[in-house]
Amino acid sequence: MKIKNLLDDTKSTSESIPQVTEVPEEKFEMNVDYIQPWSNMIVRVKIPDKIFEELLKMYEYTMKDWKSFGSQLVGQINEEPEVTKEIQAKFPDWINFCLQGVVNFVNAQTRQNMFAEPEKWEQFCADEVLSRITTMWFVNQKPGEYNPVHIHTNCKVSSVVYLKTPKKQIRDRKKHYSSDGRITFMNNSGTDFNFANSQASFTPVAGDMYLFGALQHHMVWPYRSTDPEDLRTSLSFNADVTLKSSLEIQEKERKQFMKQMKESENDKSADVSNVNKSG
Repeated sequence: MKIKNLLDDTKSTSESIPQVTEVPEEKFEMNVDYIQPWSNMIVRVKIPDKIFEELLKMYEYTMKDWKSFGSQLVGQINEEPEVTKEIQAKFPDWINFCLQGVVNFVNAQTRQNMFAEPEKWEQFCADEVLSRITTMWFVNQKPGEYNPVHIHTNCKVSSVVYLKTPKKQIRDRKKHYSSDGRITFMNNSGTDFNFANSQASFTPVAGDMYLFGALQHHMVWPYRSTDPEDLRTSLSFNADVTLKSSLEIQEKERKQFMKQMKESENDKSADVSNVNKSG
């Protein structure tokens, strides 16, 4: 193995070339931890065949009689059918898979965030992560349609899942920068331009699920096709998460608040309606 050793360069001219020093090729066993507490995580999951079939069935059921969810979205897309709570209830295996994915994402991201604080991580592990789906919808994207850069609100974790990809998509005009039809995640939390990348783009593949923090900026590029009806079908959902201990504290505080309200109503001394006004 050859490396450039700049310290061995004794020439002072601007045109000097660093000498190459031979270094013995010796391999070392390394115990390595990858620490990324300031980076947002994107998790990609390959959906098992059985669960993917359940997802396809839910899509067919939804498309029989659907209402648009598009008024609440930013996508420049015509067909965005909502998957209502009633529809979700008919496909429990798919919903349970989604919830499991959300919890796994939260565990993985939290472990990274708390890597330097093992006491907090142990406390987190002793608790229970609770999750629930807040909204879910399909996206039937056609050539020329797109989703601009955006985030998701009123939730903590979001996901996009691919069911079908275009069959007659036209290849990008620029081979050195392929973007048509891809999903791009972007973030500027890494300030080192040598060892951080502000973007990550992926080509949609049927059966792939992406999970990410709801405030993660992302977008979907338009694509071209020889068939104007050449669909790219995906599903998106948002989820909320909390710890069981936090929920118990909130419930305790709610009960305490209601108790104080009731006591206040029964306390006549707190009634100022009959106070004699003078002057």
